[in-house]
Amino acid sequence: MLRKEHTDDLMKSRVMHSLPGRLRLAADGLHYLKEESPDIAAELARIPGVRLARVTPCTGGMLLQYDRNTLNSAELSEQVDLVLARHSMAALRARHAESGEEAAEAPMTTSRLAKRLAVNAGALALGNTLFTAPILGGALANFTSLEALASLGLSAPMAKSAWEGLRRDMRPNADFLTVTSIVASLMLGNAHSALMILALSDLAELMTSYTIERTRSSIKKMLSSDEGEAWKVMPDGKLERKPINQISTGDIVAAHTGEKISVDGKVVYGAAVVDQSPITGEFVPVEKCKGDEVFAGTVVKSGSIHVQAAKVGDQTVISRIVGMVEASELKKAPIQRYADKFSNYLVPLNFLLCLSVWLVTKNPQKALKMLVIDYSCGIKLSTATAFSAAINTAVKQGVLIKGGTFIEQMSSANTVLLDKTGTITEGKPRIVSMAMLKHDMTQADVLAYAMAAEVTSTHPLAGAIMRYGRQLGAQALPHGDIVTEVSRGSRTVVNGKTVRVGNIDYMRENGVTAASPLPADTGAIPNYVGVDDEIVAVLYAMDSPRENVRRAINSLRYDGVGDIELLTGDLESQARTVAEQVGADGYRAQLLPEQKAEAVLKLQVQGNGVVMVGDGINDAPALAYADVGISMGSKSTDIAMETSDVIINRDDPMMIPELRRLARATMRIVHQNFALVIAINSVGLILGAASGISVMMSALLHNSSTILVVANSLRLMFMKPRDGRI
Repeated sequence: MLRKEHTDDLMKSRVMHSLPGRLRLAADGLHYLKEESPDIAAELARIPGVRLARVTPCTGGMLLQYDRNTLNSAELSEQVDLVLARHSMAALRARHAESGEEAAEAPMTTSRLAKRLAVNAGALALGNTLFTAPILGGALANFTSLEALASLGLSAPMAKSAWEGLRRDMRPNADFLTVTSIVASLMLGNAHSALMILALSDLAELMTSYTIERTRSSIKKMLSSDEGEAWKVMPDGKLERKPINQISTGDIVAAHTGEKISVDGKVVYGAAVVDQSPITGEFVPVEKCKGDEVFAGTVVKSGSIHVQAAKVGDQTVISRIVGMVEASELKKAPIQRYADKFSNYLVPLNFLLCLSVWLVTKNPQKALKMLVIDYSCGIKLSTATAFSAAINTAVKQGVLIKGGTFIEQMSSANTVLLDKTGTITEGKPRIVSMAMLKHDMTQADVLAYAMAAEVTSTHPLAGAIMRYGRQLGAQALPHGDIVTEVSRGSRTVVNGKTVRVGNIDYMRENGVTAASPLPADTGAIPNYVGVDDEIVAVLYAMDSPRENVRRAINSLRYDGVGDIELLTGDLESQARTVAEQVGADGYRAQLLPEQKAEAVLKLQVQGNGVVMVGDGINDAPALAYADVGISMGSKSTDIAMETSDVIINRDDPMMIPELRRLARATMRIVHQNFALVIAINSVGLILGAASGISVMMSALLHNSSTILVVANSLRLMFMKPRDGRI
């Protein structure tokens, strides 16, 4: 398998027909998004270069007309997939609702399970003291005592699930087995045992539900903006308090000291110090002024700003991240799918054992015990609870894992690929020198041109140029539209002149050359500034490795990772220097985004489990194709976070080996749980068939294994950082 399976696959586009400037695509998930199709069409129309976008949900088709000079069909397809990915969860839920899967498989809440246990305890207490006599006599006597009626009522949801499973899968499931054992217990006059079976089963589910709900709560607490209203700036300049759902793209909202920003957008007025830690993990608040980008869910620590909304509601970064994490429930790890499948196949075994024991012993009590003791519940819960507890532990450390499958893959990966700039380096390069090649221009002139081309770029090198220019008192000149080519550079038009800033390949591809010889390679990162067809200057930048990179790499190697490499678009000399500094096994330099993805695929074809760590747009394809894509750092781009499987909101490379240790600890506990369930229940089946232990003791023995594996999984929630031992 070259590409990992995502829920986003439902919204993966495929080309139906292509002509120059015209592209027809289809995606299966559009069938389920009739109401959302106008919004999707609007988002597609906002892709730079797209002139027309139409979405037809009944056919699942999309028609796009685009400017061939701005982008090609392959680039457009990638952009379309990124738009569609934002709606994958909605499509998946709609499909489940249509098929009836969601209703059949929805788990009980902690509060509901607690109420069931309270009812069960009350029935046990009253049934043993006050209401012991059955309401009806004869054949119905065993079914009409208080305990029996309580058992039937409490088992109704299980009966529904059992019927749905039998109807859908044409075979009995674990709930069918439990309901059968309860009915059999009542027929034999063991209403007390039936209630105990339900009580112990609910107790195990309560522990699991508590773990899952606590994980969800931790995630939402970490990310949620909790703002129901916002200050909207009206046309007359006055502020009015409006509900968030009444804020639209293009509206201007105000945020003051102590308030949370409710939209993604750009500052159009004022200045403020903003705490971005809920989104980026950046510990130090950042100063924001006119033109700067801000995110919903971040907090104004001081000052006041007006923000023009670019993304609102479900389109904001924070909403998309929450949605992606919630989608983790539908992304089962391979071992989870195996456990579910294995447990389902074990259910008929219990019926076979029941029949065999009845035929051999003619003892209905011993036959019943074969139904009471089963493997399926414990096996299923042994994986689900462990993965949920691990995700909760990760959240506490500022790490979002989008599903158990990535925990399992992280535990077995043998190759780690690291982006260089901004990932293992500080991501804050600084311009250390400037070489002038056109002597009739001043440094200020060159910087004004360069800043005009880089003013909208999020690349760290662009930021370095902007900071360097401001330090020297330069300002970006008035300019036209800015076109950015990932991993190459940016261009714009200033006073009728085409200005380009980027690497040497970008200059050569566009026929931009230097009138005088270029300076020799110094090991610093060169940024070439071209005006029309001439390179006028070179800006040299340096970016130092992060403090803990070498330690993190050594920890990964000690933990069994055999190959650790750097992937970068920088020159070979720069890549080699950094690789030697951090102790990497190798490096691959001057890579375009698609070449990074190809490197991932080649390693996977060779049988390697690949983890890719990156932070920028140029890393997005590699992050998507890796077995585990990790977006790391406070400066990670939206696209990197959306295409990655794990988001580390900290600029700490040691979180990578810590995540690896957490994953391996989780898988150890899962395997321990399997062993416990099989051992305890096997002993219970043998004792039940060969000895005189009661049905209630059999139920207690069986459910104790389930409770034990859940409790064993919960140990992960108390796992301390910087400690891989449990």
